[in-house]
Amino acid sequence: MFIISNTFGQDTLRNHKFSGIGLSYFGENFSHYGLRITTEIPLLTKDKVKTKNSGKIINKRKKIFITGNIGGYFHKRNNIGVFIGSEFGYRKTRKHGFKYEFLLGLDYLHTFLQGDTYEVSDNGDIKRIKLAGQSNLMIPISVGFGYDFNYYYKKPISMSIKPGFFIQYPYNVAVAIRPTIDFGIYYHFK
Repeated sequence: MFIISNTFGQDTLRNHKFSGIGLSYFGENFSHYGLRITTEIPLLTKDKVKTKNSGKIINKRKKIFITGNIGGYFHKRNNIGVFIGSEFGYRKTRKHGFKYEFLLGLDYLHTFLQGDTYEVSDNGDIKRIKLAGQSNLMIPISVGFGYDFNYYYKKPISMSIKPGFFIQYPYNVAVAIRPTIDFGIYYHFK
């Protein structure tokens, strides 16, 4: 956040407020259900109006933004994952509000093992470990498709579906690549 605030030069962050709040179903490996709450800060928005020879007017919008995310998922009989982080995104909105976007992020993921976990010390004592789990780096990458009712109809809602994956490191002694699906709504502040 400090790096981004310094890139505005003569501008201030007061002009770049959060644009709204989103709530979505977050499915890790498509079937391990979860929830994600997100918000956006637009960095750059460019609107373009094009008039065809027939007189038809076509509006397009390009936007570069960052998000703030918090969420989690439930992997039955294995673990519960909780994450917090941010993504850098590019979105293009076309005719009547159809949009597509690309997002790349960096998150902190903590997985908590389900069930009782025990550790045996060097002298043979057995000790129960509460909240056993692992800290991970999570790098989410996704492509989104959706519809922005705010763009054409001036309704403060947009919807999107974002298939993607995240890289989890470390996972055991290597890296894990986990597919994801994110389907949700976003409410735009006025």
